[in-house]
Amino acid sequence: MTFDMTKPITFELAEATLEQAVSWQHLIQELMTETDTFLIASMRDDDVIPEISDEPAITLLLVAEQGTEAQPVGIASIEGGEVGMAILKQFQGAGLGHSLLSALLDWANEVGLEKVWLDVQIDNAAAIHIYRQFEFQSRGDTVNYVLPNGRVTTLQRMEKMLNYQGE
Repeated sequence: MTFDMTKPITFELAEATLEQAVSWQHLIQELMTETDTFLIASMRDDDVIPEISDEPAITLLLVAEQGTEAQPVGIASIEGGEVGMAILKQFQGAGLGHSLLSALLDWANEVGLEKVWLDVQIDNAAAIHIYRQFEFQSRGDTVNYVLPNGRVTTLQRMEKMLNYQGE
């Protein structure tokens, strides 16, 4: 679907479900054409396959709606405390990343996570700005990572302690 950017578009956040799998797989494929670092979070630690965890996890879809049409244009998740977010370039810069991250952090507090973390490219000023607004702090040294296409990028780990007060 192509959106008419001269007409109103509404956005809704929804938890991803198996029924939506095809549409969010299409979104992921499109995001992968826009950037070579979309899957970077899972690759940083030498392609180590994470252990299965009982820790809570969530994936949210940002769905754009115009008229009778709807399409996911962003995705965000927390798994193992790791935050991941991506929004199609066409929809970046409109505060949607802020909304996605806010929803993720609300959920993380509700389920009792003590800390969340992410890796960010040090040249991604827009993302770093959002993370700092939410009080993420840089941790440790930066790490150079060679992407599958041979390009080298530098990552910074960022963490946020949450407000959860255990019972």
